[in-house]
Amino acid sequence: MWENVWQFFVAIYSNPTVEGISIALLMGAIWLAAFRVPLAKQPRLWIYLVVGAVLFGPAIAFLQMPLQQLSFQPFLNFWETEVWQKRLLVTEIPAMLITGFVQEGIKLVPVLIYQKLRQPISDRKVLLTGAAVGAGFGIFEAAWLLNQIFSTGSSWSMVQMQGWQALLSFWERLFIVGFHTSTTALAAYWFNKGKGGRAYLFIALFHSVMNYGAILSAAGVFTMVQTEIYVTVLCAIVIGAALWLRWHERPAEPTLENPPEAGVPA
Repeated sequence: MWENVWQFFVAIYSNPTVEGISIALLMGAIWLAAFRVPLAKQPRLWIYLVVGAVLFGPAIAFLQMPLQQLSFQPFLNFWETEVWQKRLLVTEIPAMLITGFVQEGIKLVPVLIYQKLRQPISDRKVLLTGAAVGAGFGIFEAAWLLNQIFSTGSSWSMVQMQGWQALLSFWERLFIVGFHTSTTALAAYWFNKGKGGRAYLFIALFHSVMNYGAILSAAGVFTMVQTEIYVTVLCAIVIGAALWLRWHERPAEPTLENPPEAGVPA
């Protein structure tokens, strides 16, 4: 199994394309702008953006993939491969849960380290740090998947031939980059509020439910268009919640850099 894991890890970084990387960076820039992550004013956020991107490959190859393979074993022990494939709606549930919990968990690691080192820290700062990590993770995932599309010979001429349906994968990826940005921002915010455990559980489960759309499509329950609507709506819910927290006016919070004035309750 570990030989396959290593090959998969190496494959993640294989076949880079200018088109795939450029589009992924543009998608990330859109959401970083929406959250107005102050990369120019706070250079440390660049570090967290890069860290988020670096975490993607090891998390997928060395954590998510082995755990998913192990989750398939109980079903394969009871059912033949053909039966297992016919029951995707059941057999893929553990694998989808693993994607949500692994990805949301690994993205939180650098945020929680930063939070621990900088306490007390404002909700806004920790939210923006989470957004930077999540954006980095989402950008790298988008680049990886888009590289696969362009490295197999897909081109804009094929998009013109297939019409608007050929653009659905790009549309989905745009929203999923926003989803990664938002989930880590939300989890970071609620950890700073002391409610991180429940927030992580909910966000990881929500992530798993979103990924389950691919299984509904593979099983023939959803058409391709219905799957994209399903994914887009779920992403929009999370993105909307995170952007509301980012832009909702709250009283200024005391920090080490901005201590409360004398006589003012903290």
